[in-house]
Amino acid sequence: MPRFYLHVSDGKLFAEDLEGSEYHDVEAARRAAIVGLRDVMAEELKHGQINMASFVEIEDENRQLVMTVPFLDAVEVLTKHHRRPRD
Repeated sequence: MPRFYLHVSDGKLFAEDLEGSEYHDVEAARRAAIVGLRDVMAEELKHGQINMASFVEIEDENRQLVMTVPFLDAVEVLTKHHRRPRD
C-alpha cells in the first residue's frame, strides 16, 4: 500500500508529517486530509475563530506534492438565513 505524507497548515503554522501513513490511493489520503482539516476547524471554533487559509499538502511516497486540500474543501459554508415557518 502506498505511503502518503499529510502536511497541515492552519494558516500560520506548518506541521510537517515526517512519518506518513499508508492509504489505498490519493483519494483515500484526501479523505483523511479532510478529516484533519475538520479537526483544525473544531479547535478554532472553540476559540471563536476560523482561519480559512488552512490547508493540507499531500505528498506521495517519493515526497512529490500530489495535491493541496484547502480548508474550503472540508466544509460547506452556508450563509443563507432561514426563517421559522409561520402558522
